Amino acid sequence: MAKSNPYQRNGYAFLMHVFGFVLLLEWILPLKDVTDTANLYVFVVFLLLSFALSFLQIIPLLSFFVHLGFMFYFIHIIYYMDGRFLSKDWFSYLWNDMKYNANVIWAADWVGMTGMFRSILLFILLWLVSYLVIYWILYRKQMLLFVIFTITYVAILDTFSPYQGDGAIVRLMIVGLSIVGFVHLERLKEREGVYKNSKLLFGWGIPLTIFILLSATVGYLSPKAEPIWPDPVPFLTGLGNGDGPGRGNGVRKIGYGENDSRLGGPFVPDDSVVFQTELTRTHYWRVETKDIYTGKGWDSTDGERVELGEGVNDQVSWMSDSVETDALTATLKMEKTYPHINYPLGLTEIQAEDTFYRLNDSTEKITTVDGNDESVELEEYRVNYEFPRYYIEALKGAEPGTGEEGNEEFIERYTQLPDSLPDRVVDLAEEITGSFPSRFDKVNAVERYFRNNDFVYETTDVAVPTGNQDYVDQFLFETMQGYCDNFSTSMVALLRAVDIPARWVKGYTQGEFVDVTDNSTRIFEVTNNNAHSWVEVYYPEVGWVTYEPTSGFSNPYRFVYQSAEENTGEAGENEDVEQPERPERDESDIPELDPGEDEGAAGASDSAGGGGSGLAISWKPVLLFVATFLAAGLVVFFGRNKWIPYLYIIRYKGKKEEDTFNRAYPALLRQLHAVGLIRKDGQTLREYAKYIDDHYDTNDMQSLTANYERVLYRGDSSEHEWEKSVELWENLIKKTSS
Repeated sequence: MAKSNPYQRNGYAFLMHVFGFVLLLEWILPLKDVTDTANLYVFVVFLLLSFALSFLQIIPLLSFFVHLGFMFYFIHIIYYMDGRFLSKDWFSYLWNDMKYNANVIWAADWVGMTGMFRSILLFILLWLVSYLVIYWILYRKQMLLFVIFTITYVAILDTFSPYQGDGAIVRLMIVGLSIVGFVHLERLKEREGVYKNSKLLFGWGIPLTIFILLSATVGYLSPKAEPIWPDPVPFLTGLGNGDGPGRGNGVRKIGYGENDSRLGGPFVPDDSVVFQTELTRTHYWRVETKDIYTGKGWDSTDGERVELGEGVNDQVSWMSDSVETDALTATLKMEKTYPHINYPLGLTEIQAEDTFYRLNDSTEKITTVDGNDESVELEEYRVNYEFPRYYIEALKGAEPGTGEEGNEEFIERYTQLPDSLPDRVVDLAEEITGSFPSRFDKVNAVERYFRNNDFVYETTDVAVPTGNQDYVDQFLFETMQGYCDNFSTSMVALLRAVDIPARWVKGYTQGEFVDVTDNSTRIFEVTNNNAHSWVEVYYPEVGWVTYEPTSGFSNPYRFVYQSAEENTGEAGENEDVEQPERPERDESDIPELDPGEDEGAAGASDSAGGGGSGLAISWKPVLLFVATFLAAGLVVFFGRNKWIPYLYIIRYKGKKEEDTFNRAYPALLRQLHAVGLIRKDGQTLREYAKYIDDHYDTNDMQSLTANYERVLYRGDSSEHEWEKSVELWENLIKKTSS
């Protein structure tokens, strides 16, 4: 009796491929929450492709090239590799990246591997594991251990990371029990010698499915006991989305968000690109300011929405006319769109088609709307702005009480502090600034205080104030570790405590250098990791001046002595553009970036954890590519009985080896089985041959079988019998395609 083929394309094999896919999917889905992996959909599609090719039993060599093609195409669209796909520049870029990573691996600098190389390794890992899962299910018929490993993996991540595994555990129990049940059935069939009994599959499968679904439903709906032990890592209890009160109590993803009412708590990084910008000088990108410190976070005064006619900023000015500036332009290409503008200090104009702009005169947030006053998200726009040059003489000479400070409402607004602020915060502010005469020196003293007193930049072990505890007081006197929100909020509070008007600003740092264009402008890529908050201090007759208290970050604006500049003839810093060599893109060659900036940008926090979407890749070519492949795959699959016979003919007809007949005849049997002419259990070859001849109204199968039996049982020459039988075999296998 012929033994069952574990790779038969039947209902059981299809079901096991689906279950295997779901099982591996549960290993991939948590990656977006516990690592900096983005664009998970490409890995899911690749995994689906691997299981589909396995089920269709595509020729191994063809399967290899299909896997390879998909892998590198996805790498191409994720990393925007140079040149067209598979062009000369594309291969050159890939080769240089491979050489670089080979050196990194040789040096055992595992952290230094590029993102593209790590993605390639993940693709290869999924490729191998998908094969192993199918091998374990259909060949070894042993999957219990892998199911247990998967459940343990999800349970550990659910406990010790931001990942929420409730739904995953339910899915795993259903799929895991199904796999174990059906695999056990296959082992029983193999042991008892039962191979072709579809009734047994349904008779076993239906009760098993009912039992599993009933058990899962009862388990899901039944009341749950409270945990016996508290969470072993309290600061990893949830994943906040940054939009609700109390969001500081759990782990959040870094990125821009609107709710800053409760600051604190750890966050996880997110490399998702927000926008790319082309500019000539680096600076921070503002989104909004907030002026009311509550003791727990920030709120803002209610403001009015005023229109910026044709994108021209005639409503707000950050600098007085006495400040020297350079007129500059920057272009932003959004990958993650928002209905607001990212803009530099000194904005004069926004340029975009068919868009209207509304400025909140309190937060200075600029929103974008269409002609119907509905929110619109721009994909690209240009900003014109004035880049300031601050002279130290003017800053030191600023007279308190003049300029905007003559307005009592202005002073009250930007020196506001909650009544609950502990006295020791005020005492510390007076101690830091008491020996300095000018506002400029006082502000610099506060900024230096954070750099000179063991304050640590930290993103994971970050406390959240509880009860009546003040956010600033906790940071200054207890934890002394945190990220930009802690540093910037504390500096604002210390300045306000000595009646210096200051406010809290949020947006993005300049991002990471990418390239230099032909016209010597530079391209920077800003990700969610670059979300940041900083401080602006008001100087009479000068305006709002940016300060950067956060450890590891550098102020993008410079303070210079006017007399020294006049003597040297320098026009200020950040003027010259030094072009780095390609393709290595060594960041040490990037002009204007201070050593601390990269370190800070890698951990920069926004005050509201943003979402974790991936790169905003153009979906049209991806979907078209996938749809075309799937359509072609469906045509090939459902028409397989038309072309597989001719594949066998090409493979066996011209061969005259001794074992050709022994391989060609079973191939014919498989093809007859595939078209529904199934050989029954216990049926001899002669009986089956007569059944085939009756079906096709011919005697070819009986003649062919007689020749095959002479080789099989009498030991006649296989090569000689094949020469006599090849025409009979060809006629029969062609009939299966009709």
